[in-house]
Amino acid sequence: MNKYISLWTLSLLALIVVACQDELNKTPLDAPANTNFFSNESELELAINGVYTSLWWESRGIPALQEIDNATDIGFLRDGPLKDVATGAHNSDTGIFESTWDHFYSGIAKANNLLQNMNRAQDVVSPNTFSRIQAEARFLRAFFYHFLVELYGDVPLLTEVPTIDEAQIGRTPKAEVVNQIMSDLDFAAQNLPTSWSGDQVGRATQGAALALKARVALYNGDYPTAAQAAQSVISSGVYSLYPDYEAQFQYEGIRSSGVIFDAPYKTGVQTSQYPIRAGTRMVGAWSTNVPSQALVDSYQATDGEPIDESNVYDPAQPFENRDPRLDASIVRPQSTFKGYVFETHPDSTETWRIEDGQKVERVTNQDVTNPFASYTGLVWRKYLSPDDFPQKSFESTINWIFIRYAEVLLTYAEARIESNNIDQSVLDALNQVRARAYGVDPSQTGQYPEITTTSQAELRREVRYERKVELANEGFRLFDIRRWGIADEVMDGALIGRPRGTYSTIPSPPDIQEDVGYHPDYSANIDLYRNVEPRTFDPERDWLWAIPQAEINVNDQIQQNPGY
Repeated sequence: MNKYISLWTLSLLALIVVACQDELNKTPLDAPANTNFFSNESELELAINGVYTSLWWESRGIPALQEIDNATDIGFLRDGPLKDVATGAHNSDTGIFESTWDHFYSGIAKANNLLQNMNRAQDVVSPNTFSRIQAEARFLRAFFYHFLVELYGDVPLLTEVPTIDEAQIGRTPKAEVVNQIMSDLDFAAQNLPTSWSGDQVGRATQGAALALKARVALYNGDYPTAAQAAQSVISSGVYSLYPDYEAQFQYEGIRSSGVIFDAPYKTGVQTSQYPIRAGTRMVGAWSTNVPSQALVDSYQATDGEPIDESNVYDPAQPFENRDPRLDASIVRPQSTFKGYVFETHPDSTETWRIEDGQKVERVTNQDVTNPFASYTGLVWRKYLSPDDFPQKSFESTINWIFIRYAEVLLTYAEARIESNNIDQSVLDALNQVRARAYGVDPSQTGQYPEITTTSQAELRREVRYERKVELANEGFRLFDIRRWGIADEVMDGALIGRPRGTYSTIPSPPDIQEDVGYHPDYSANIDLYRNVEPRTFDPERDWLWAIPQAEINVNDQIQQNPGY
């Protein structure tokens, strides 16, 4: 059998129900007979647990969204399937396009198989349990579809398992798919619990459904619906900002107050290779996925101004008086990680080993001497735990957060700003996020750069800044720069790393283009920085990913996106 209609093939795979216990997945079952399965509550629970396993969307053993973020202006990939996407060398045969398409349609097929057949158990399952499982399946289906439409645009909409006679299915307009997503999320919000307890913590909740609804509405320009759904999450009182921004993405922050929905990682079930890919060379990692200098220079100074306009920023001491999220998110030169001073100046062939906060000896600096040390001279701190080195460098168990409360606050603010419906609640939402970064309460004016303007244009710049730095390395950047219409500006040109020499050689900061998502312009001093790689964005093609060529080859009803 050739790879005929991958959508139909994937739907058939839904007949193999992947079951799990405890952390949503434990021991896969053999394939049950579809004719008599879904006949009782236990089988419905096994089936819905199988749908949850599709949350593990990965590329090279790490969450795919982290790879995607590093293929935008805020990061760099030394290798891997998304490197061609970052440099503009991709085409319809690029592997990540097919693997992502197949992954999400496999999850959708599992959800549809359950939804189509679960009525067999309706007479023996309590109405509340039946509706709850149905709501979980519809939430997950919506979750998978929302990624598909944002990556590919129009996609085939399947709400049932197709027969072989229905194998060739064309693309459905994005607006119709979004309508289905919103219908699924409305049902989910009405039938999911507000929280879970014990081993069930981590399953979809009412808050997750509403937060995803807010995101989908925002991405698709339905600002009133986005604001209303986000406000419902805020008003629920279930979630709050975790007080320590950096710790939110460490073991300490797993399923803390700010987490709304995540993918669980557990030894023996599913683990992440993120530490080995993102860590420093001094701890034996590879430094393949790293942040860009453009992101570093995007962080405001502590007076709330971009660095090219700030009175407290010093180009010779560029990490002083900066938004605390810079150090919380990035291992930058002169900072420490896992007992070593991180230094990437080419003359720093030795660095300090640290014990109990004290410098104890000079050692060979692998972050300079290794030819495959970080090309940008920077390393991510977000999601990188010192505790994972060395034993867990290939198998981190830090959960991947898909939805968190800070995003909801920023969604609420942006939706109200774009509607030009600006009041104190918009400022409150933004200032909650910003004040948390400074470790203070929003009421502590003067302790952080409070946002006070009510200008729509100025607030638009502020909320886009907040999304860029607050959500960096979490998988939002590609979707944001596309929907804001700035991807062609920020993704075209050289990807810049740290200065070639010392920071004191930089005579002035880059021009921070606030109206282009705080994107730095290095043209005045570009020769003083590492030119890491050329980036190309084709405005006739790159607003969407290609429909996989393998799908086009076997489905006459599928039309390709423009430019491929």
